[in-house]
Amino acid sequence: METVSAMYLTLWRVVDRLQTLLVNPVVAWLLGTPLHDLLSEKIALLTVTGRRSGATIRLPVQYEQRGDTLTVVSSPTRRWWRNLDGGAPVRLALRGTARHGHATVTRKPARADASREPADGIVVTIRLAAQEPALEKDRGRLWWRWTKAVTLGEVAGFCVPAITGASVAGPGWELLGIGPLVQGTAVVLAGAVEGSILGLAQAYVLRAALPAITTRAWVRATVTGAVIAWTVGALPIVLGERVLDWPPAVLALLGLTLLTSMGLLQWRVLRGQVRAAWRWVVASSGAWLVALGVFTLVTTPLWQEGQPGWLIVAIGVLGGVAMAATVAALTGAAIAHILAPRSPSAGAATRIRQEGRR
Repeated sequence: METVSAMYLTLWRVVDRLQTLLVNPVVAWLLGTPLHDLLSEKIALLTVTGRRSGATIRLPVQYEQRGDTLTVVSSPTRRWWRNLDGGAPVRLALRGTARHGHATVTRKPARADASREPADGIVVTIRLAAQEPALEKDRGRLWWRWTKAVTLGEVAGFCVPAITGASVAGPGWELLGIGPLVQGTAVVLAGAVEGSILGLAQAYVLRAALPAITTRAWVRATVTGAVIAWTVGALPIVLGERVLDWPPAVLALLGLTLLTSMGLLQWRVLRGQVRAAWRWVVASSGAWLVALGVFTLVTTPLWQEGQPGWLIVAIGVLGGVAMAATVAALTGAAIAHILAPRSPSAGAATRIRQEGRR
């Protein structure tokens, strides 16, 4: 039994060490970004000053909150909490907001059946100081931040369906005559990955201006819209030239669905936070229409029959970069305009002046 306990303790220490070295830095970084809401409902970034060394210790901790009091439970084998013995000031990144507080430490009593073991746990109680008023968000550089982030996100995301499409285009996928169905399904699944990466890139910038929009809601809307769009786009792969025989009204409806699906689903997230959010649907659809045109202009002259797979992928990625930069710049201009502070119209200003004269 003692051997098993020793092995368990050694394994726990190894896992704890790996978490400290590999997981905690990633979690700490994420908690400091606009995407913090993926974790920050239960995890905060705590900053403690070393009592002897004076060093700054930053670590993610799981917390429970009741009013202005946070409770954090730690293992006795860890050392960071010892800097809080007798009480000490701390800083936190709590749900995306910098907070200050005062922390105290209490030890849970040891279990009666294990008197030689240390206390069951360490309870750190943090009483938050009054929150300072938030500064107004700077939206002057919103377009540039959006354009950079969305370009990178769309390029990274589009590589997935580009590589997937080239990989499943070979004759080996014609197994049992279901090759086109397999190819179409693979492309749609790759499109879902693209949508998730694009949604995260957009949310990274958008949440800095609209913190009330959750990352999960925005990414979910983006992924769903991407799946719908890629499903429409995969129809020629699955059905071949038979799609061209469909009535023009049906083809027009499919084209409209392809262009508007993502914007419509994202609009459902935006509509409760900004005025006239319907403008995002128009702007997003128009941006994707222009971007798809750019992609076609770049890739069509370069793609030729019989090219090796790596060249097909390279051309697709080149077109994807051009498409990504186009859609990022256009949607960035749209979101900056939609989120810009509104000033009274000329008519409204005139009415205000007239009423003032009275």
